[in-house]
Amino acid sequence: MPSLDTAAFGAFVRHEIDAVCVAVEGVDRDGVERVAEAAFDIGLDLVGQGLAGPSARLPWVNRAWQQLATPAARLIAQSPVDALGAITNAVVRLGSVPGVRVDEWIDVASSLASRCPDVASLRSLGAVCAWRAGMAHLREVALDHAGRLAPEVASAAAGSASMPWPELRERLQAQRWWNPVTGAMDPQGRTVGGFSGLGGPFATPPEVRVASDGFVAQSDGRHFLIVADAMGAVVLPASSGEFAAASAEAAREVSITPQGARIYDTQIAFPVPGDRMKAVASADSVALFSPWSHTIRVAPARP
Repeated sequence: MPSLDTAAFGAFVRHEIDAVCVAVEGVDRDGVERVAEAAFDIGLDLVGQGLAGPSARLPWVNRAWQQLATPAARLIAQSPVDALGAITNAVVRLGSVPGVRVDEWIDVASSLASRCPDVASLRSLGAVCAWRAGMAHLREVALDHAGRLAPEVASAAAGSASMPWPELRERLQAQRWWNPVTGAMDPQGRTVGGFSGLGGPFATPPEVRVASDGFVAQSDGRHFLIVADAMGAVVLPASSGEFAAASAEAAREVSITPQGARIYDTQIAFPVPGDRMKAVASADSVALFSPWSHTIRVAPARP
């Protein structure tokens, strides 16, 4: 690795690796050397790739190692490569998806990691926290992983520590747009997309259709999957075949207004001219789009 910034790696050793080793020393003095060796090897790769250290492209690996070192110390001592790898892979993946709240993932995972009996539970916790932090496409995966956690941990990770997990799971499965953190539904939904010249995904205003797992958009010959719920919204790659197979039927329950659209009795604000605006709907969501906008508004289909 001839391009390795040795000064940056030295800083990572002094701050992040040291924090991990100090935390492990508090629970298993005999495991510190083994953890230090594993952390050193992982850290070399991370700093070499620009993912960690003071010159990292994003701050998430540094912060995750620092903040999760103490609550996850017992798991790191047991399986240093697996535990540090799980933490690292999670924040790197989260950080690659625009709009995902990585800082929230770190905060929630840190508050609950000490209640995980093994690395498998830590991974399950990470999956639930990833959905809560905005990875809407992981909704079903997260609910499955939540069932592998202690019920009280599952409820806390999903955002409603006071609600018993069986009741919370049932409500989440039935109501895509109900937010367990606030205990309410935002009828305005979420705005996704944006102009590619300003960091968004769409080079031209997108055309949107309904797919089995969300919505599929076409923009300038490229195709995208849009998935949204109460916790967040993501725009992911899709294929031309998925777009061709999706439904373009107009949403019957939506009426276009000068201010945006009305879904049943709810006015949805969409700051573009109402002429030529379109709406398509799945069983639980409506997507509003216009030839005058690079964004898409996705909102609950019913109040």
